Amino acid sequence: MSLPEGQPKLTVLTASYNSLEGLRRTVASVSSQMYANYEHVVVDGGSSDGTADWLARNGDRINWISEPDDGIADALNKGLDMASGEWILVLHADDTFADRHSLEQVAPFLKTATDIVSCDVLFETPDRSRLIRSRGFSPWINFKTTIPHQGAFCRDSLVSRIGTFDTSLRVVLDYEFFLRAHRSKATVDVVHIALSRMPGTGVSSRRDWPSLHARFEEERAVHRMHCPNLAMWMIYRCYWPLYMTYRWIRSRLRGLSGSPSVAPNDS
Repeated sequence: MSLPEGQPKLTVLTASYNSLEGLRRTVASVSSQMYANYEHVVVDGGSSDGTADWLARNGDRINWISEPDDGIADALNKGLDMASGEWILVLHADDTFADRHSLEQVAPFLKTATDIVSCDVLFETPDRSRLIRSRGFSPWINFKTTIPHQGAFCRDSLVSRIGTFDTSLRVVLDYEFFLRAHRSKATVDVVHIALSRMPGTGVSSRRDWPSLHARFEEERAVHRMHCPNLAMWMIYRCYWPLYMTYRWIRSRLRGLSGSPSVAPNDS
């Protein structure tokens, strides 16, 4: 496959831990892309399921390491150190592109001077598929994520400017990164292309109350870290007791009705 002149180099970054079957699907999807100028960086957390052996057999397609890490943020930060692309996209193990033309479709939008190009993501469960539309830096980013991580290309220069992922966070590290980017006056272009597919298997998709509570506590910590002024601090003080009560009641009602236990990182 010839390398298109003037096409930016893209890095697809995948973190994995004991998820060999999901990683196989991700690598197959990335390898099928018709766009030529990309690299695939895989950071495995020292899995015990044969991931390292499988990566070694596929090393010509992947730039990879396998060693213990301190969680997803630490793994992604290692991958950022390995990345050489001008634009970086995170696809975790079991995430895939929408089809083999995904990178090819979005590439023309990656020639702007913006910091982030944010696309839509398909959230998939066994019984349905839902489109998560990017809202860019809408006012709602002050409270919840508005940029689906698996649809967001970030310039390497943005990472150099605002820093890497916060390793103190286990669930909402992507939200903290994008909120920090927003507070730092980063720019974003929204492109309504369904770029990738995200299965309802990740920790941020769980809707049981203990998982939700852990996610909300991290979001509240992020708000404390990046509260810009006294007015926003007062808004957060009112918002969190009301929101936690609302979500607890919603979780109880869902349990009584037998609703599915997974959903995208919703509001």
